[in-house]
Amino acid sequence: MSELFACIGPLYLLAVAWPLARTDIREHRLPNKYTLPLLPIALFGQLAACFAGSDWSKLGLAFAWAVVAFAVGLGINRMGTLGMGDVKLITGMSLCLGWFAPLAPLFALCAAFALATIVVLFLFATRKARMGSSIALGPYLLAGFVIALGAS
Repeated sequence: MSELFACIGPLYLLAVAWPLARTDIREHRLPNKYTLPLLPIALFGQLAACFAGSDWSKLGLAFAWAVVAFAVGLGINRMGTLGMGDVKLITGMSLCLGWFAPLAPLFALCAAFALATIVVLFLFATRKARMGSSIALGPYLLAGFVIALGAS
């Protein structure tokens, strides 16, 4: 029963996935009104799960994943290749997934980048994109999240 509280964060992300993806495709941005609440909502659910009897080490692992994801994402953002909305989304996804399986955040990112690579290669092959073109990464991150959540 206590594990159900930890589902609050993933459920929130699933609920806002469509508006996030739609906005990112149209405007190439992930709005704060969707990405920022994910962190406190997921953390609240995980804390509630811990107080209800879940293992506190799960919270520590999830939080560690979120910190690492934020630090790496921020570094990549500083190089100019990843937007801050993507960094916030990756951090929130890592917090949510890290609770359920130790390697789920890494699996989600690998799935997301694999899907994005396939699409980009197809766009290159059909000459609908060229070097220097940008893509909305949010929908691929969300797809990776759903794949990893289903697998864990």
